[in-house]
Amino acid sequence: MRSMHIVIDARRINSSTGHYIERLIDELQLIDDKNNYTVVVLEKEKSHWKPSRPNFTVHTTTADHYTFAEQLQFAKLLYRLKPDFVHFSMPQQPLLWNGRRITTVHDTTLVRYENLDQNKLLYRGRKLIFTNLLRNVIKRSDYVITPTEYVRGDLDKWTDGRFSDKFVVTHESGDMIHAKPEAVKELKGKQFLFFVGNAFPYKNLSRIVSAYAEAKYAHPELQLVFAGKKEFFYEQLEADVARRNIPDVHFLGYISDGEKRWLFQHASAYVCASLSEGFHIPMIEAMYEQCPVISSNATCLPEVGGDGALYFDPHSTDELVVAITRLLDEPKLHEQLIKKGNYNVKRFSWKKMARETHAIYEKMGRE
Repeated sequence: MRSMHIVIDARRINSSTGHYIERLIDELQLIDDKNNYTVVVLEKEKSHWKPSRPNFTVHTTTADHYTFAEQLQFAKLLYRLKPDFVHFSMPQQPLLWNGRRITTVHDTTLVRYENLDQNKLLYRGRKLIFTNLLRNVIKRSDYVITPTEYVRGDLDKWTDGRFSDKFVVTHESGDMIHAKPEAVKELKGKQFLFFVGNAFPYKNLSRIVSAYAEAKYAHPELQLVFAGKKEFFYEQLEADVARRNIPDVHFLGYISDGEKRWLFQHASAYVCASLSEGFHIPMIEAMYEQCPVISSNATCLPEVGGDGALYFDPHSTDELVVAITRLLDEPKLHEQLIKKGNYNVKRFSWKKMARETHAIYEKMGRE
């Protein structure tokens, strides 16, 4: 089979989704020295990733997502590059591109939920555009990659089973954090629950706050820690905590990798109450750091957490209170979750994900 020219759309490489993109192209460099790859990044992020193999090159563009430039300028770039196919790492892509493509759809959260901030009209307009775009993209893609069986099944149901043969699962993974642990001074010697990520409404963080407030009656020394960039929804949550006068809740904002590692290592539990996820990498990171996980039983989370998490109904504050209390009161359960978490993370690897993705590339080359 002849060598192919493959374009990978990495315009989100410096975002939460970017970890998937970066790990994919890092691993592809180790397994493919035959095909030629052009990795497209935004001009402002051109120094974020550097290729280490001669068959990988970086090309820049100023055409960001949800812009007219994406529809026109980015389409022109793709035609100029003349790839055998494009791997779009997000559904956002130019409708004018008529070439072959693979699209990764990370989750169905934007379809199922609304994350309304102050500009409701703008958000709902973008959601309508995204929903219509997603249907179009699925129809026009040769293959659609999803990170879990749950997302595959949800997309299949959402499209009435018309494109079942296009959906392929390549499980994502998580990494051990290699940064040196960096203590968060105000939490040294404290007992605390931990969550890291954004505060969009579907993350259900208010449920964690309510359950924590109840669990604190039996465990007055317990504290609660949120880490994530302070934007509208975190500000809203922090104001609600202050209004309810709930003590010992920490909003750390952005944290370093070293601080995140220390928090995982010293937390009594990592708590995820989300109503919708596509994979949820922090769950795997917590398990790598011997941190017990309490997780919602919604969407893909049981698929990712396996036997290594203590699950609860994310619509039930009482169930979360019971899970927190059990973990704090039962040392054997604490140790069992750590042990099972250690086993669970072995099911996932970025190398495996990249090999499975590469197999799809090779299949495209044969078709």
